[in-house]
Amino acid sequence: MLFLYVSCLNSICQIKVFSNNYVGINYNSTPLSRFVLNSGGLTGYQAYFYNPNISTTGAALATISEKGTGSNTHIMGQLSQTSIGSSNYLYGIKSVAYSSTAYSTGRTYGIYGQAGNATNGYNYAVYGSLQGTRYGAAVFGAINGLGDVALTAQFAGYFRGNVKCENIIYATQFLPISDEKLKTNITDLDPTDALSNISKINPKKYNLKQFKVNQLASDTVSAKNYYNESDQLFTKAKYGVLAQELQKVYPELVYEDYSGSLSVDYIGLVPIMIKAMQAQQTKINDLESKIAVLTRQVSDLLKH
Repeated sequence: MLFLYVSCLNSICQIKVFSNNYVGINYNSTPLSRFVLNSGGLTGYQAYFYNPNISTTGAALATISEKGTGSNTHIMGQLSQTSIGSSNYLYGIKSVAYSSTAYSTGRTYGIYGQAGNATNGYNYAVYGSLQGTRYGAAVFGAINGLGDVALTAQFAGYFRGNVKCENIIYATQFLPISDEKLKTNITDLDPTDALSNISKINPKKYNLKQFKVNQLASDTVSAKNYYNESDQLFTKAKYGVLAQELQKVYPELVYEDYSGSLSVDYIGLVPIMIKAMQAQQTKINDLESKIAVLTRQVSDLLKH
């Protein structure tokens, strides 16, 4: 057995090489992993590092595995784990790719995940799982200027800031928040205006136009098609309105994004259509009443 003593952070760290060629730092017995720190490790892990004194109320564990044995073994390239303690900010993994100086070159990835070619359907480049009974999110995202917020339920995903998807979003149900307690300046729609304005809206049938965008690959910029031309999003005809036309009638329902493109709040059109239908139904009911009166009058005249 070989003993090495080296200076480490103003203290003496003991390194041992055991008869099976396994190496231990601050660990006296033969370890189960090939390289260990403060612990014997676990069989199947190539390296195992444990820090029991990261704080007075928590501990950190980091393990690295190269390969495993057996059926359905959980093989981890790297596992980082913190034991929860009170009043701590705990990070299983904290990765930063950031500079306070803004550059015009390069790319940054805080965390970059790749996965593929395992059992079909079970390949996840990024996997988040919220555990326990406390409120939070499996995936939380916030843009600059927005940060932590106390969540009021458990969410698979929670985002603070605009979210954009280039293709179709599939969902079982979409529920816009519409609680009265979150609204102010509440007024009824004018049925006459709704009926008049709804006739000014001109629905269209259209297809998406293909256009080019610059894409950076291997530090080379090249022009690529924005849409996949074989995708249903591109091949199927669409039905809607032109934002520029709707803006003249209901500017409140048209939004402009960072690039100057206009979007339509189609859900906002629903109450307008409801009010217009109610106004039409009122007119129909009134006409039916008048027709009924005229019908009775004609019938009475015919009897005489």
